[in-house]
Amino acid sequence: MSHLFRRVSKNLSSFPTRSLSSRRSNFSTATPPYLLLGRDVVGDSPCGGKLVNFNLYDPKTQKHVKIENQTLTKELNESKWIASSRGWLASTNKNDSTVHLSNLSKKKTITLPPLTRDKFEHLVNVSVSSSDCCVVAVKFYGSRVSLCRLGDSEWTRVDVPCPSFHSSTVIYSERDERFYLNNCNPDYTGPTDFTPTSNPGLLTPVSGYMRFPFSNFLEEMPEQEEETCLSRFKIQQQLVQSSSGQSFIVCWFVERFTDRGEAAPWGDTSYNNNNKEGLCKKTHKIMVFRQDEEQRLGPHTDDIGDLCIFLGDNEAFCLSAKDYPGLNPNSVYFGGHGSGFGICDLATRTISYLSDSPPPSGRMFWIPPSSA
Repeated sequence: MSHLFRRVSKNLSSFPTRSLSSRRSNFSTATPPYLLLGRDVVGDSPCGGKLVNFNLYDPKTQKHVKIENQTLTKELNESKWIASSRGWLASTNKNDSTVHLSNLSKKKTITLPPLTRDKFEHLVNVSVSSSDCCVVAVKFYGSRVSLCRLGDSEWTRVDVPCPSFHSSTVIYSERDERFYLNNCNPDYTGPTDFTPTSNPGLLTPVSGYMRFPFSNFLEEMPEQEEETCLSRFKIQQQLVQSSSGQSFIVCWFVERFTDRGEAAPWGDTSYNNNNKEGLCKKTHKIMVFRQDEEQRLGPHTDDIGDLCIFLGDNEAFCLSAKDYPGLNPNSVYFGGHGSGFGICDLATRTISYLSDSPPPSGRMFWIPPSSA
């Protein structure tokens, strides 16, 4: 599989994979943003938990970083990472389903009530508001969003009956002070306010984000891709906002291959069961559409200035390369969903992978500065 991953990587990118070095560090020097790749248990801690090494990737220095001998409490060690937002890493306890928010840099953990779910419900992502009265939103595939304010004894369920939002992510907009679900259908004309009237004390509204039509989506795709894009690629649409209030819809194209290097279209269901283990996923391209509120259009853009967008199993976010020396401006950093991790240079439309090894198992999270 590693041989296939290297071969596919070279075929999909005009950039060489980068030569990566590694270093040991601690959270006081390994400042965000970074990509959390996983953790290794190295021993027991006196408190009944575990000592672990965290494996990170620092995009500013382009190095792997190992944070050694960090203490995890028993509760956190028995929890599974599910998402990240605004510097917080969310996990659920395998025994009692309690939710924990951990800030690894500040060594701070907040515990929330149990979040129960049906075994068929799959989590999409988590978003944490930045207001003084912090609210956490958890989005599942389908019609469910669950909200919890710090100090609440239970989660509040919000049902979103509109199919256009069923596969959407949730983000918190500092500009509008509300949670948004990204609408994947520009022709949608139904309700957009999903705030539960039974619990107005939650304070943070939940709304559908009515994106503008993509003005030149198909024109930006080669003819052969235009004909097969619906089946060949899995296209994830994510809403992201910059600190200045600019809004973008990012389309992330992921394709998959068999262990023989043959394309396995997402629309071909014969691969979904028997051949899942032998499939390799790769990011094919990333397209950014600016939300132009004056013209009410979503034009494709190759220029987002000095901004960098970070996509993964985390809540998507933007940073300015001017504020974080070493980051590549006008780029999208991606990682997760089994497709490896790397950079898309928007100006040249090229993908540069940051490792030629098979991607780590499990979810990967870009962790922003806590204030982002």
